[in-house]
Amino acid sequence: MMRISRKIEIDYGHTLPNSFSFCNQLHGHRGVVVATVEGNLIERKGDGEEGMVMDFKFLKDILIEHIHDKLDHGFAVWKEDHEDLDFIVKRNSRVLITDEPPTAECLAKWAFNQIQPHLPDGVTLKQLRWYETPNNWADFDGR
Repeated sequence: MMRISRKIEIDYGHTLPNSFSFCNQLHGHRGVVVATVEGNLIERKGDGEEGMVMDFKFLKDILIEHIHDKLDHGFAVWKEDHEDLDFIVKRNSRVLITDEPPTAECLAKWAFNQIQPHLPDGVTLKQLRWYETPNNWADFDGR
C-alpha cells in the first residue's frame, strides 16, 4: 500500500456562537485542506496511471468539486445558530449549513464525507486535515 496527499486552499467564513473567544464573531479564514488517500500502485502496463495510487489531478478535481466549489468564498453556519443563519442565507449565495458548530474538527469531518464516495475503486481516504490557520488544524480519519 502507498499513500499520497493533495492540498487545496479555500477562503471561507464561519462563526462559533457559543465560543468564549473572538470566534463567536463573524470572521474568515484562509483554509488549507489536505486529503491523504491509500491504495495499491496501478500496474496496468501502458496505463497513464501506471505506478500511481491515482493521478494527483483526479484527486485535485474531487477536492475542487466537492469542497472548494461548495465553500470557497462562502460561509459555514450551524443550523442551530438561527440569528446568524438568517442573516447569512439572505446575504450569501454560497452557504454550508452544518449539523454541528462549524469548527475545524467538524469541517474536517464534513470534507472527509464529501470526498470518500468519489474516490476510484481500491483507493481509500485515510485522513483529511483541515487547517483553519497555519498553526491550527484538525485531522479526521473516518472513525
